[in-house]
Amino acid sequence: MARGENQKLKLLYLKQFFEEKTDEDHPATMPDILAYLKANGVDAERKSIYTDLTALADFGMDVRKDDYGKSYTWFDREFELPEVKLIIDSVASSKFLSEKKSDALIKKLGKLVSEHQRKELRRQVRVMGRAKSMNNSVLINTDAIHAAIAANTTVKFKYFHYNLKLERDYSRKGEVFEVSPWALLYDNDNYYLLAYTEEDFRTYRVDRMASVEQGTDERQGREEFEKMDMPAYSKATFGMYNGKQEQVTMIFHKRMLDTVIDQFGKDVWLSKVDDWHFQVTVTVAVSPQFFAWVFGLGNYVTITGPDNVVKQMKEMLAKVSKRYE
Repeated sequence: MARGENQKLKLLYLKQFFEEKTDEDHPATMPDILAYLKANGVDAERKSIYTDLTALADFGMDVRKDDYGKSYTWFDREFELPEVKLIIDSVASSKFLSEKKSDALIKKLGKLVSEHQRKELRRQVRVMGRAKSMNNSVLINTDAIHAAIAANTTVKFKYFHYNLKLERDYSRKGEVFEVSPWALLYDNDNYYLLAYTEEDFRTYRVDRMASVEQGTDERQGREEFEKMDMPAYSKATFGMYNGKQEQVTMIFHKRMLDTVIDQFGKDVWLSKVDDWHFQVTVTVAVSPQFFAWVFGLGNYVTITGPDNVVKQMKEMLAKVSKRYE
């Protein structure tokens, strides 16, 4: 058998060939295999390929002949094409990933399928009206936070918002925050860090964090965190806005039942008020975001208690109304 300069790499090239060139709809013939190897500096005879295919099978690669023994296909891909499409659609439409990072990840995900299937992955999936993140550090930040959680240490970072010039405006004049990280939450297409401070638990937008690094002090707040009901916390918090949690009673029009279930879950307790309305009492983090959610439902919802929350809603509505006088 003639030997090419890359003969020692033959098995690796053969494995690469099946990964890139074949799928269920695109089998490869023996001439295709030999031509690919030759293009990569490997001269091979047909008989040696059969031995190599046996070696790949022993390695765990499921390369099968067709019923006529004339073509070959690799069948044991880790992800099926519909699964890769779903992942790519999620990456493309994710708000917390920048356009550049989304494109880079999609390119990497394309390597999970054959070059023929890759053409079907050129999908322009975007959620209308959704701005992509301007911060490319989300993945790095989440990795640093996970490392701190695993090591049971604090995490340090600077926190910022954007000003009118779209520049970073750092909180506390750029002072470094040091908090005890306990969980990463995903809400409304954003990642949030749930952390214990000297006061209580607070949430921080991960894409608003900069210079994130693992601290050296041991985390605080373990006992408080273990008492938390995370599903209940997520239902009670609107857009991860911090606010005092209270039992709030509201009356909804029956058309809002799906909306209530979407927000608070199926286990929410409902009581009938009349043929057109029902009442719920739920734990809510009372915040401007919560009042905005109520306002968005218009005449289909009324807060009835407690009195201090009703008062806050009235004050907020009065302030908004005054701006339009």
